[in-house]
Parts: sequence; C-alpha cells; structure tokens
Amino acid sequence: MFVATGRRAFGRWSSRQSLCRPAVKVATTTLQRGGDLRIPLPSSSRNPWMLDAQQPNAFMSTSTNSADLLCVHVFVTVKEGTQEAFKEASLANARASSKEEGIARFDVVQQVDDPTKFVLVEVYKTAEAPAAHKETSHYLTWRATVADMMAEPRHALKYKNLFPVTDAGWSYPPNTTLE
Repeated sequence: MFVATGRRAFGRWSSRQSLCRPAVKVATTTLQRGGDLRIPLPSSSRNPWMLDAQQPNAFMSTSTNSADLLCVHVFVTVKEGTQEAFKEASLANARASSKEEGIARFDVVQQVDDPTKFVLVEVYKTAEAPAAHKETSHYLTWRATVADMMAEPRHALKYKNLFPVTDAGWSYPPNTTLE
C-alpha cells in the first residue's frame, strides 16, 4: 500500500514484508485538503515504481473487449444570441433522452472559447437506439425548437467505444439526479 499524507509519502511492499521506501515528495495539489491519498502499488515485485503492460495497475482495465456501444458526437453551431434558448431546449431534450432504454449516456457540452458551439455526446446501447430516439416526442420537439437557431447544419460523427469497456462505465446509475 502506498500512503501519501501532506507532502510526504511512504510505501510498503506488503504486510508480510515491512520494507519501507524513503520519503517521496508528493504534489500537494493532488491531495484533498486534510485527507490521505491511498494508491495501491502493483503486486509484482519486479519494479514497484514502474507500471507497464506486464504489471497492470489498479486504475486501468486490462480487458480488450469493449461493450457494443455507438457513440455519436453531434456538432452544432448556433446563431449569436440564441445560445441560452438552444441550451434550454437541448438540456430538456437531454434530460428526457437520458431516461430512454436505449441510451447509456446523453451529454450536452458548450465550447469555452466560442459559446455558439455545442457538442451533443450521445451513447447508444444498440444500433437501433438512434432511430428509436429520433421518434420520441422530446427529440421531435427539440428539433423543431432549435431549427431556426442553427448557424449552419449540424453534423455528426460516429464512434465505437474502446473505454470504458462495460456498459456500466457509460450508463447513469439508477435513481441518479443529473443536476
């Protein structure tokens, strides 16, 4: 177990060996105020300070099988002055969309340096889910509401997820409040 407290960090190989490593400086910005940061070391004794493909670490998945999810990024540019109305309509659509059976995730993000640009990040559980989503009343309402706000036609790019490797890594937990 690797334990970091304040600015000093101490490591120990295992409970069977009490070999302690020398104190190591730890960036204080990585620590919660008043708390300890506990990071497990790799189980291999080859080199406990070096993580590589031979030594999977506790924070990374070692699976190469991805869930069969379709990730769609919809790029939108709205007319100047319509950002707030677009945001309101898009958030209403996202709230309803996130409850659909075929949707694992539905995010709305706005570009920091150009607030007229948005990306809708839609993660679908099945290949049929996008078509089902486009038949819902909340999508049809959103599409009609934002049609005149578009500075240019929206466009989408489709991706296959690689990580997280499970649907659970994408889906909202049950009974989660998203706001």
